[in-house]
Amino acid sequence: MSQLLLSALPVVCPNCDGFNPPRSATCVLCGQAMEEAAPAPRPAATTPPRPATPPPVAGPGRPAAVASFPRPGEPTTPPAPPLPPSAVPPGLKPSARTPPPTAAQGLMVEARRAASPAAGTPPPPRAGYGPALPPANTRPPPPVPDNALPPRGGTGATAPVPAGAPPTTTGATARPAPVASRFGLAVIAGTTRGQRYKLPVTGCVVGRQRGAILFPDDVFVSPLHATFLVKDGALFVRDESSASGVYVTFAGTEPLAPRALFSAGQRLFRFTGRVEAPAPVAGRPTPYGSPVPLGQALYGVEEVHMGGRAGRAVVTAAALLTIGQAHCDLAYPNDEGLAGRHCELSPTATGAMLRDLSGGLGTFVRIPPATERQLRPGDRVRLGQHVMQVETLG
Repeated sequence: MSQLLLSALPVVCPNCDGFNPPRSATCVLCGQAMEEAAPAPRPAATTPPRPATPPPVAGPGRPAAVASFPRPGEPTTPPAPPLPPSAVPPGLKPSARTPPPTAAQGLMVEARRAASPAAGTPPPPRAGYGPALPPANTRPPPPVPDNALPPRGGTGATAPVPAGAPPTTTGATARPAPVASRFGLAVIAGTTRGQRYKLPVTGCVVGRQRGAILFPDDVFVSPLHATFLVKDGALFVRDESSASGVYVTFAGTEPLAPRALFSAGQRLFRFTGRVEAPAPVAGRPTPYGSPVPLGQALYGVEEVHMGGRAGRAVVTAAALLTIGQAHCDLAYPNDEGLAGRHCELSPTATGAMLRDLSGGLGTFVRIPPATERQLRPGDRVRLGQHVMQVETLG
């Protein structure tokens, strides 16, 4: 194996580091004898001679094997004539698109004498390594200042920023701060009681998962529950089709339509509307029942339990239906949010009129979904178990 490597690898000159053909005696570049730098040969191990095997004879359609590369000074045998095309197997025939073989490049270099360089001139390149290159700069490039970078909103360089000037943002990233309105909201009931919010002129969204005001712990608040809007110096609230609805207080009286919902204390009620007697059907008997009072309209109010189930109900023909803690048509003595006589209803031609008698505790009515209702300072808004009061800021 060592003889094969010596006959295949080029020899490096110890004087000029030039490459020479295998087994060269002298350097073809500087003329230095290779024998001077060559190490002393080690004694070869005595091994019994192996019988020489005759080289295999190339048969038809079979290439000849080469035992070793020729050594310098040894007579070389002429190459065997190429086989006729008919004798070459189809798999070994060269393609018409295959380029002809060329001599290996990079092993033999041109013989040049090393001349001493003049003063002030760069040293000549070493043979076989190409032109001399300047030393590589391993230092990292200096950082690019921010004012030399193009703006994010477009192309081109920005104007230099003077020293000491505050940093400015481009139009693509600048976001104007919201302008506050003169309205605010204070939470007076719920888990976030005591919190105060200043409403911007662009409005505010309230919900359990979306919005600027979040009530994540209130299970009765929808992900997007309500929106507060500021229009022409007035504050409005809109129900975003929430499941539990938006309830607001009123001053004095409030008209109710049939099936309207209102809240007093911790109770929720529904005005059922007038109870009309069924018209008699010709040819059918009239169902038996109590006589209907003449000249009086029957109407009713029912309590709505959690989940929309109906609870206690009162149907009356009286001029007033009262709700409170005691001595009322619907009395709840243990409800601390109710006054003694909290509110009363009186029937009208189109529904009923609800009157607040709570003395500041408040009676809430539900606004229709996707509609806006104007709010005034001091009004209260109920969203789930949270109650917020409208304030005027200085």
